Amino acid sequence: MEEIIFIVTMAGGMFGPAIYIGVSSGHWHFFFTILAFFMCFGLLEWHAVATTGMSISQQIWDWGEQTSAIKFWITIGILAMSWMSLMWHFASKKIKKRGE
Repeated sequence: MEEIIFIVTMAGGMFGPAIYIGVSSGHWHFFFTILAFFMCFGLLEWHAVATTGMSISQQIWDWGEQTSAIKFWITIGILAMSWMSLMWHFASKKIKKRGE
């Protein structure tokens, strides 16, 4: 059940805004970018399971068990920072306008 919740919230959280932006304003490139991300990720997920017997998440969990806690959390922090920098990039024009 946990995996289903993860997939629904991740896909919904990405596709929902992408579809909304495409439908409401005709900017479909963002939708196709998200679609390409999921297609590539799905293909790599399939390849990971086919070649190692483990999903990408299972490999990260395995690596997290094998490495030090500090290396694990630094890596997670860097990943979170990169996603947040993308959100900042998307929001930066609105943020700058508020200050004017």
